[in-house]
Amino acid sequence: MQRVVLHRVVQVVAVTVLLASLGGTLPATAQPGAEPAWEDGSVVKLDGATVTLSKPRLVARSKGFLWFPTLHQFGPQRYVVVMSNYADEAREVPTALFAWSEDGGLTWSPPESGRYSECAIANDDARTILLPYYLRFDSDSKLTGYYQTAKPGTKQWQFMPEGLEVTGWPRKVSLLPPDLGGARPEWKLGSFVFNGQSVRTKDGKLHLSTLYGRFAGTKRYSLVVAESADGLKWKIRSVVADENCKLAGNEGPCESALVRLKDGRLLCIYRLDSGVPYGHSFSTDDGLTWSEPQALNGPKSVQPSLAVSPQGWLALSGGRPGLMVWLDRQGDARRWEGLDLAANHNAYVKDDPIRKAEVSFDSNTSAYTEIRWVDERHFLVVYDRLAMGWKAIPPDSKETNSVWIVRGRVDLPK
Repeated sequence: MQRVVLHRVVQVVAVTVLLASLGGTLPATAQPGAEPAWEDGSVVKLDGATVTLSKPRLVARSKGFLWFPTLHQFGPQRYVVVMSNYADEAREVPTALFAWSEDGGLTWSPPESGRYSECAIANDDARTILLPYYLRFDSDSKLTGYYQTAKPGTKQWQFMPEGLEVTGWPRKVSLLPPDLGGARPEWKLGSFVFNGQSVRTKDGKLHLSTLYGRFAGTKRYSLVVAESADGLKWKIRSVVADENCKLAGNEGPCESALVRLKDGRLLCIYRLDSGVPYGHSFSTDDGLTWSEPQALNGPKSVQPSLAVSPQGWLALSGGRPGLMVWLDRQGDARRWEGLDLAANHNAYVKDDPIRKAEVSFDSNTSAYTEIRWVDERHFLVVYDRLAMGWKAIPPDSKETNSVWIVRGRVDLPK
């Protein structure tokens, strides 16, 4: 199941255990005396624009698992990358490594240990909440979980073992089945997980976030949107697409990205299977109802990441096979132009190449990415490079796994 459902659950944590306890994980910092700066790499000519990708910069390196990165912003120049640090399997106690940047992604702190999360919620009281990935099964109509919270200007996350819940399910949910990553019944993991990005309703009163999983008795995934006023008490708002989705893909609608377009509509792009085009749906009523699922023209296949620039451009990252960024300058998800991240990586990182692969597990990148616009001309994208693919690195090997970041710059003709 190539990491469609994996990781995350419970236990007291502080995200401040340093490198010495992490079994060989290495920081990504500038060389002594060197002034860090973005260096131009590949230049790609698009229809009416030019995009310059920077040379990749190292976020972190490890002899252990280090993959599936997500990128969160905490200020103009402050970012954190969250990276899974265990095998692609279900875990009762899901873990991660966190690396911080205070200079817009140029340099990164030594990785620190924490609990894995993919979705961050910024509240009006200035608290940031990291939602769990897995939730606990409480009943067939309620899932519960822990959460992590931090105040601005700090790197310490307070772990709260309970207090988060998801209710209002339109159909029965169940335990995560054992065929999805080896989950054990005694763990009581729910069949739906938080995944992707969060947006606000137009009036700013509610957070919207996506979850995916299997409803009881089904064999394909369904994708839902939940709403919350505080980031802790969630209620299912709508179903984006369920197991009856007509688009190709044995898995069904699952890993997703959610954004608000410049015209006010919501756009949700989602995985259907490894190697097939992404599906997508629009909402004109703040996520209460969704348009019929349609396949994207070109972009595919595993977990999409999506961002909207100040002028309305869409940036989408993902892949497998391949590692890509796609841009849509009209902002309506109709016409995408591709940028080859793997080719840019291989042009400048000779010792850690990303192999071209025709099928998923021949690759040495998960193709899980995160993309964010910095301003109307620049975006950041993070991705991983896997020494042995999905296998652990042998103890006597000199190989390492690594996570990288690239900055893109868009130039329009004068």
